[in-house]
Amino acid sequence: MGSSGSGRISDYPGSSSAGGAGQAGGGHGDAAPDRCNKALSARLEDVEQSEYYTVHRSLPPVGTQLQIEQRKRIVAVTASGESIGNLPTSLNYLAACMKAGWRYGGAVRSVAGTLPVVTVSADFIAIAPK
Repeated sequence: MGSSGSGRISDYPGSSSAGGAGQAGGGHGDAAPDRCNKALSARLEDVEQSEYYTVHRSLPPVGTQLQIEQRKRIVAVTASGESIGNLPTSLNYLAACMKAGWRYGGAVRSVAGTLPVVTVSADFIAIAPK
């Protein structure tokens, strides 16, 4: 399974686009609170290649507590720090939000399918900087 972002190069940090800073791309450094403080839902990508699946040889159960971290990509991780999947590139703007101090906590909402085609979805809330 590959990534299924928006297909826009502007989703990646350091890129530029004619669309301006109001787009959901990650390259604009836009950490506007009106974007950063919203709850979000995401279908995680590359779950079968995640640390969690590699270690446990299973998918995370519904209700597994998560947080969002920036590694090579923006990922959902368990409380023990194991990644369970990448967030879609359309959410790359979260990197600027996290740099500004925002944090995101949540849980696995649903797990469906069997390998090699699985879907893990998660919901997250925004936690304001202190």
